[in-house]
Amino acid sequence: MIADRGVSEPIALGAALVAGKKVPPDATQLLMMDHRTVLGWFRWYEQAEDPTVRTVLVVRICAALRAHMAAEERWLYPAARDATGDNDLVEHSVSEHEAAKDLIRELESELDAAEQSRLVQQLCKEIESHVAEEESQLFPRLRTTDVDLYELGRFVAAERAANLYELQGRTPPTGQKEELPRMKIDESEARELYVVGLKNAHATVRNGRTMLDAQVKRLEQYPELKNQLAKSRSGCDQHLERLETLLDDVGESRSALKDAAMAASATIGSVASKAADDEIVKNGFATLAHAKFAGAAYETLILFGAAAGIAPQRLQLLQKSLSEERELATFMEQNLRPIGVRFLQLRSKEQQASH
Repeated sequence: MIADRGVSEPIALGAALVAGKKVPPDATQLLMMDHRTVLGWFRWYEQAEDPTVRTVLVVRICAALRAHMAAEERWLYPAARDATGDNDLVEHSVSEHEAAKDLIRELESELDAAEQSRLVQQLCKEIESHVAEEESQLFPRLRTTDVDLYELGRFVAAERAANLYELQGRTPPTGQKEELPRMKIDESEARELYVVGLKNAHATVRNGRTMLDAQVKRLEQYPELKNQLAKSRSGCDQHLERLETLLDDVGESRSALKDAAMAASATIGSVASKAADDEIVKNGFATLAHAKFAGAAYETLILFGAAAGIAPQRLQLLQKSLSEERELATFMEQNLRPIGVRFLQLRSKEQQASH
């Protein structure tokens, strides 16, 4: 295998995805990551004082939104319309895109600082509302259908990459001199690391399942959190099955699999077993950390597997698990504050009842 800096270029990424040479993401998870990124840029713009930084951010925001919306309109929305039969829901999203595009066109013209700031604030509100509706209505509906979200993700990601390339005013590389020399990667070495990674990931998932088991039993006062963690707990069994299937592929016996959890993962998970007054808050930290840890493990496994020549169709099993870990991490990030507020409310109620 050759590690080529070109694979990170949008045009090369798009081609690799369409050709099946790169493991595709879950379309909804990919688009949710886009949401988090652009909303983060809006926050950055609000805090920035340097006019040059603000202008650069406006360019980034507009390009990212245009590429994102084009990919949704070409691939996601038609698939959602056909799969759900809910034309009104899809058309509502399209109309929100049109309103955002109007603001983007204004932002891309010559503006003074005050007008730019006003339009950015308006666009931010539009996008926040659009994101909330997509992530609470359209995406959940699409996940209940028989649409292959990874196959759809292949084309959404490729379209998005191609659009970004075009919006940046660039042309595909045509044999120009490389800035960095290509570096050979030993396939056998990558395969060895891949197998070790599969075993470590198996241990990490086992550790996470134990941690979730301990939490789910004690969450009656937090029903939404309990439902999400119960879903993730059920998903752990599927993660283990996928990892064991991949270990079978490389000739590793399931019966010989050792589950000595890695020290870092064990440290993260140990918090869940400690019953304490504020365990719900600490467990929130632990769950988020573990989901991020497992997600990073899957990201690296996909890289090692590709370098080892593992078929993309097999690595798609890891991509599914990665998407599920990202879903849990996103949920926890969005709900740490509500969990903390609920904890304070319950503590205050207990305190009042004792007086």
